[in-house]
Amino acid sequence: MNKPLLLTRGLLLVPLVGASDSLANALGLWLAWVLISAGHGLAMGLVRSHLTAPQRLLASIVLAATLTACAGLMAQAWMLEMYQPLSLYIGWIALSCVALEHDDIFVGSRLPEHLRLAGVFGLLMIGLGALRELIGNAISLALLAPGGFILLGLLLAAHQAWTGASPPSTIEETPRP
Repeated sequence: MNKPLLLTRGLLLVPLVGASDSLANALGLWLAWVLISAGHGLAMGLVRSHLTAPQRLLASIVLAATLTACAGLMAQAWMLEMYQPLSLYIGWIALSCVALEHDDIFVGSRLPEHLRLAGVFGLLMIGLGALRELIGNAISLALLAPGGFILLGLLLAAHQAWTGASPPSTIEETPRP
């Protein structure tokens, strides 16, 4: 796995753990992420070929900030109850869009990778949100961010145990000149 894509996926960890305290919040933030990142990708696709690399970065930042601000304003106007717990995480969507643009995920040949990332992120958001809401009725820690990290860690450990993932090799590679 290349390092920039690891950074992009790492940026999705914050809203995954923080905003998935209920199924409604998880679904709402995932839908916002999908719509904003799709709009960002489409708009950047129109101007990408006309810009140099520094101009492209600046345009990506301005566009992502504009789209997330507009989404935040629309959520405040029509869904205030849902917006209040998610307001912090909507800004992370802009950061994620800029990182995806920097990784050239929105370029036509890598579009399936973006769709796969959106699908996996959606499954994780909805699954973790439903599980945290279900467990949160009995254990209130599950609704807090540390409970989300603990639950995500337990789910990852269960996935590794289920798939039989081998631990990383302890053999050190000798440096080559």
